[in-house]
Amino acid sequence: MNYSRIILVIALGALILTVAGFGLVAAGKAFERYQARADANNAVKVSAIEIRNQAQRILVAKQQAEIRRQNAIGIREAQDQIAKTLTPLYVQFEMTEALKAIATSGSNNSVVYIPAGVAGIPLVATTDANKVTRP
Repeated sequence: MNYSRIILVIALGALILTVAGFGLVAAGKAFERYQARADANNAVKVSAIEIRNQAQRILVAKQQAEIRRQNAIGIREAQDQIAKTLTPLYVQFEMTEALKAIATSGSNNSVVYIPAGVAGIPLVATTDANKVTRP
């Protein structure tokens, strides 16, 4: 056998393995750079999506605020309309009707209404003689 040929094959194999090892290291570094760039691009895209989502949430919040504002305007207009027709005599009439309903219900036996207040508005007394309140 020719030992020089075997040594040459082994040396050539070692050289090829060394070059291949350096090539793999270089390829690994290149892949890491590629992966880092891809991750950065993905992060930019995700940030852009988050910005669009936040803008959409802002629009939704503005629309909900406008809905609440319109509801408040409607309630205010209804209260204004009621206030135009709500006279003190009508309020007193409604109070009298409510007192009648309480008196006939039979479930409020511990409350006594005495129509002796200002303008016929009743004083409210409970079974506790020390507690007298005015509505």
